Amino acid sequence: MLREAILHALDAGRTPQQLLERIQRRWWTHGYARALAEGELSSPVGVAVGLVRPSTDCPDPMCEDGTTLHLDDACPKCAERRADRRQRPVTAQRGNAAELRWWECDGEDCSAAGKGPRPDNGLCRQCRDRAEQTEIQRATAGLVAEAETAQEAERLRQAIRWERMLDEAHAEHAERSRSAQDHAEAEQRAATEAQEVRRLREQLIREHPELAAYAQQQT
Repeated sequence: MLREAILHALDAGRTPQQLLERIQRRWWTHGYARALAEGELSSPVGVAVGLVRPSTDCPDPMCEDGTTLHLDDACPKCAERRADRRQRPVTAQRGNAAELRWWECDGEDCSAAGKGPRPDNGLCRQCRDRAEQTEIQRATAGLVAEAETAQEAERLRQAIRWERMLDEAHAEHAERSRSAQDHAEAEQRAATEAQEVRRLREQLIREHPELAAYAQQQT
């Protein structure tokens, strides 16, 4: 599933670099980084597919998560859709304020402290950012490597097809050359034989003039 998603994204007119930028952007903006830090990232394959697959929110194929690639500007269709959503009534939800208290970071070689609800993983913002950055680097490196492998496989298939076509063309050319050479040799042999027949006839007439009339009848 992930391989097909990567190939589909590349077929949709995106370069490996643009695909990498999409993965890095969505990792943060779609909340996957926060979900990983809070231990809620339950489906790595599903997340990976969501990071690479083309967006289905906008009909413009050049729209990349709200930005028109060839114009490097905000997508007008996405802007209209956001304006429509802002006009709809929204019910505000308020949570209960958590008790403020001090806690210490559990990160290695980290002495930072925070005040407020303690994160589930016990890490401060800096340690969480480092862990998230490490994780996204691993994930993107794997995805890009797979995409590059897929592209290399496609280049290899194309090279094999071209090599076969060239071999077939070369074989056909060689066959035509052999046919033309055989025809030329046959004509040369016929001309040589005809010349030899004329020479023998002329020699026969010189040596036996009485046969001249017979030789002329055979011509």
